[in-house]
Amino acid sequence: MKNIKKIIIMNSIFLFSVLAAPPPLPGEATKIRVVYTEWFPYTFQEKAKASGFEIETFKAVMKKMNLEAEFTAYPWKRCLSSLEKGEADVLISLLKTPERERYTYFPHEYISISRTVFFTTVDRNIKFTGSYEELKGYSVGVIMGFSYGETFDKASYLKKDEAENASMLIGKLLKGRNDLAAENQAVINASALKMGVKNKIIFLEPPIHTQKLYVGFSKAKGLNILCDAFSKSLGEFKKSESYKAILEKYGVKYSEMMAEAH
Repeated sequence: MKNIKKIIIMNSIFLFSVLAAPPPLPGEATKIRVVYTEWFPYTFQEKAKASGFEIETFKAVMKKMNLEAEFTAYPWKRCLSSLEKGEADVLISLLKTPERERYTYFPHEYISISRTVFFTTVDRNIKFTGSYEELKGYSVGVIMGFSYGETFDKASYLKKDEAENASMLIGKLLKGRNDLAAENQAVINASALKMGVKNKIIFLEPPIHTQKLYVGFSKAKGLNILCDAFSKSLGEFKKSESYKAILEKYGVKYSEMMAEAH
């Protein structure tokens, strides 16, 4: 009985210290305040509910840690501002940059991989071995305002055609308005599945770039302990069949999300 009481007391101290919040009222549960933006299939809102394979992964890890979370969708800039000011405890998900490290604790374990690639239709014979020079003469679809890296962005010799979103990018390609297009592979894969045209496109290798994405924890809230605990639990969860099932649900390959693990 004494051991049980000791465990309860230690868990309470842990929760209150990592969340840097006053003790909840009787009957209330301490919740992690999470913000995210619309980025299908990573994070998005569906039927007023936070969805996406990163969201589901985070929820599973929170459950494993016996913690609850409440989710709010914001435009990207407000997500960053909320994390910096401590209005939110957690942001799912973001790239690690020196500027963001100023106000964010980053776990050692990344939550997913952002893999940006070229894709085209199955009936086109376009060769790409890594040099953008190979794509001269082709019309390349891109997302308006999105950066594909300094080298690609400055490649003025390429004919680039802008689209507002992934669905429009795929639509233009299938209608023959572009020869190939560039975007995040998981985004295009999930969007093509949703549109029922997955069998009509193929991805080209190598990728334009591959970057790790993280769950960010607010430094303003002093969540370094929670960040470290989450990192350990996330690493363990990513080895499970449950994690593979979440990825499969959204058409994401496990090998792609673990490509940078070693």
